[in-house]
Amino acid sequence: MKNNKYFILFYFLISILFLDCHPSSRPVRDEGLVIHDLLGRKIKVPDGVDRIIGLRAGALRLLVYMDASDLVAGVEETEKLGTRPYSLAHPGLLELPVIGPTMGGDAELICKARPDVIFITYTTAGDADALQKKTGIPVVAVECPELGIARDTLYASFRLIGKVLHKENRADSLISYIENSISELNTRTLPTENTKKQKVYIGGVSYSGIHGINSTQPFFPPFIFVNADNVASSIDNRLFSHVKGTYVDKEQLLLWNPDILFIDLSGWELVKQDLSKNSPLHNLLAIKNDAVHLLLPYNNYAINYELVLVNSWYVGKVLYPENFSDIDMQKKAEEILHRFLGEMNSEDMLSLTAGLGPVAKNDF
Repeated sequence: MKNNKYFILFYFLISILFLDCHPSSRPVRDEGLVIHDLLGRKIKVPDGVDRIIGLRAGALRLLVYMDASDLVAGVEETEKLGTRPYSLAHPGLLELPVIGPTMGGDAELICKARPDVIFITYTTAGDADALQKKTGIPVVAVECPELGIARDTLYASFRLIGKVLHKENRADSLISYIENSISELNTRTLPTENTKKQKVYIGGVSYSGIHGINSTQPFFPPFIFVNADNVASSIDNRLFSHVKGTYVDKEQLLLWNPDILFIDLSGWELVKQDLSKNSPLHNLLAIKNDAVHLLLPYNNYAINYELVLVNSWYVGKVLYPENFSDIDMQKKAEEILHRFLGEMNSEDMLSLTAGLGPVAKNDF
């Protein structure tokens, strides 16, 4: 008899665990909002959303941008590292339950977090449908594209999240801020007949890890926004990858011989080795003219768009000092961080902007 009781109890507990993640166990809501996500999938989401999850690179960041951190019910394991700007701004995210590993989570753990909607990036319609079927939770695909060449896609993600969460005003406000910033950068740097453009290059760009001087970005947004002459923009489009990165031979960099080098701070230790006195690259014009600058690392589990804008204003100030003489970079950086991430203490803001600036010759 005792064994039978234990068996019944065991069966009951297993049934609860199974039902918790089975679509038929979730309450059916007749009310709802029909949307189309960025993959063109037609989805019905609850009209009132109280709990959400962001899966894969950049999804949680977009939710923070949309002022929805208080609705997040769980985070991927990688978010516990707390190394990204949105984690510093919202440390409460680090205390949330883990809903699985990087790039997709775990269906059972997701169900335990009981989200009303799952937002996901870097997926396919088939994978999104499969996760939705497995969990019984609406799965909405959004995207984290390059800001320089596909910001309309980013804006579509903002608007879609805003529609689902009834935060349309936040989406409009953020889009307006980005557009106004880019417009002002362009106005301040429009070339004239007397403008002599300096050749620039970005190296050490992070893609799924740190890289040296040969890791670059042909469509580097800060260069686009300030009308700079990016020597790497001549690279064949077929050799460019938003996910895997773009790499050039060091010999090609010598041929380009840019006037100014900008280095992603994440790759600086490797770049220092590439530019050492024993390297042919040490003879680059930018090094001879003491024109090497560090930029904030903007690629960390997809793009930190706020840091892209901070870098853009700094690049503008370097290339056109007279046109940006009224800009205090620390104040401008704090303004941008506040707009994207909300309230932050001054120490965290300083830590995020530390390293931005010129490099002295004796530093490498």
